Formats: sequence, C-alpha cells, structure tokens
Amino acid sequence: MRERYSLMAKARWADPVYKANQGKSIQKPPLCPDCGATEIEKFYVDALGKRTNKICRECHKAKSKDRWQAKSTLERRISVAQRYGLTEEQYLDLAAKHDGKCGICGEIPQTVRGLHIDHCHTTGKVRGLLCHSCNAGIGALRDDPKLLSKALEYLTN
Repeated sequence: MRERYSLMAKARWADPVYKANQGKSIQKPPLCPDCGATEIEKFYVDALGKRTNKICRECHKAKSKDRWQAKSTLERRISVAQRYGLTEEQYLDLAAKHDGKCGICGEIPQTVRGLHIDHCHTTGKVRGLLCHSCNAGIGALRDDPKLLSKALEYLTN
C-alpha cells in the first residue's frame, strides 16, 4: 500500500501542471467561510505567516465554545479529568469515593464548576477532588506541607 502511494505521489509531482498549481493555493487570500473575514490578522497563522485554519479566530472560538457547551456536565468533567490522565471509570470512581463532597472540608460545592481535580504539579499525580476554596488555598500555599503546617500553627496561636 505504502509503495503504491509513493508511486502515485511521484507520478503527481512529475506532472508540471500539478507542480505549478501547488504553490498557488498558498497565495490565495484568506476568506472565512462563516463570516467572510479576509484580513490575515484575523486568522491563526504559523511562523511563516501561513494560515493554519480555514476559519477566522473569532468563528473558531465561537464553534469551540458551542461544542463545549453542548456537552453535559458529566461529559465536561470527564473531559477535564482526561487532561490529568484519568479514564472515565477512574474519574467516576474518584467522584463516588468523595460522594460529591470536597476532600478537605467535606462540603458540597456551591459553584457551577463543582469539584476541582487536585493534582501534584511536580509529578502530575491526582490526589482527589476539592471545592474551589480548598483548591485555591492549597495552591496559594504552593502545595508545600511545611507552609501548610506553618499556617496551621499561625491559626492556632
């Protein structure tokens, strides 16, 4: 199969008309099929200044947002969990273990975003699910147990 493709590609490139037309597609001015934008500044470009996307940035962002919003809450949370290397089953097991509550304060989160996936920024290992406040608190203390114990000592004095 690979050899056949190679022979076909060689035959195409041997055709002078094909070779001449290859550079012309790059020279076409940009045109977003959704909104009609034609300025290259409105498109994603690579280091050479060539478009990397058919549609402009704004249309791309809008479509991405629509795709994200079309997902259910569970699908969104699983999608985020996959960024941390968790499978759908692992995330559901973790959520069941926490019973919808924060791993530190034990409260049910009141925000729309729900529980955050707490992970070690050095190793990438997932530690558990936390509410926004606890997650931000640990982050503010730079995930440092020594700082956390100093904060505890400060609060108790």
